[in-house]
Amino acid sequence: MLDLLALAIAPSIFIFLYIYSRDKYAPEPLHLVLWIFFLGALSTIPIALIEMPFPDDVITSSVIAPVVEEAGKFLVVFLFVYRHAEFDEPVDGIIYAMAAGLGFATIENIFYVLEGGLAVGIMRALLSVPGHVIFSCIWGAALGIAKFRPKGQQAGIILAGIFGAMLLHGIFNFSVDGFGGAGLLVVIVIVPAGIWWTLWNIESAHANPASARSAQEWMASGTAHSIVPQQSPVVFANGTFREQGVRPLQFCTECGAPLRNGMQFCENCEKRG
Repeated sequence: MLDLLALAIAPSIFIFLYIYSRDKYAPEPLHLVLWIFFLGALSTIPIALIEMPFPDDVITSSVIAPVVEEAGKFLVVFLFVYRHAEFDEPVDGIIYAMAAGLGFATIENIFYVLEGGLAVGIMRALLSVPGHVIFSCIWGAALGIAKFRPKGQQAGIILAGIFGAMLLHGIFNFSVDGFGGAGLLVVIVIVPAGIWWTLWNIESAHANPASARSAQEWMASGTAHSIVPQQSPVVFANGTFREQGVRPLQFCTECGAPLRNGMQFCENCEKRG
């Protein structure tokens, strides 16, 4: 029993530590990431209750389950951390999505592995657990991008991310449940490609003008002193620019310069905010 329980939990610990370590420029507070992990684990309860009335067939696994599960994990991040002050750069969407996805996947994996045994545990460690992270990080990346875009663009970006996650999740489940062993070939392609895509999204988030890395590079370039007025002191802290006593600043999506509160144009490149 204990060996199967360890097998069910180990993949989540490994993936959690690996992706969390990729947030190297302004790491999110571990306690907050673990809180989202815990809420992701709790989300298995309402998700299971919603899925319970549906029959155990291919339609449920490839349509109903992806929609309900991705929506449930998404709501954990959107409702409990998206508007938090610590969500202050694009990569944070991926970090918190990873935590919610792994919370859900860990509880689900424990039930499957304890029931199915060693072979199921190994198979799920290589495919299903990474799969949940991949799906979650699609809408997580979208949340990270949307947070720093004009309000009129945010809904479309977020909805595209959720739909993409549900679609890939559905293809994943349908490949296994609809084609059995033959479908595993599709899944074996999806998982490595999804891992590459997730890591690419992390690097893209770091390269975003609103990221901590871009802010650090901008500060190091020597232009910050000439762009930011001395009478409006700006402090770089926790991966974002903050005016003293004021909420975190937005960044210009064109040049990466911080936009002070109330600004309609970027003082650096004059792009409208």
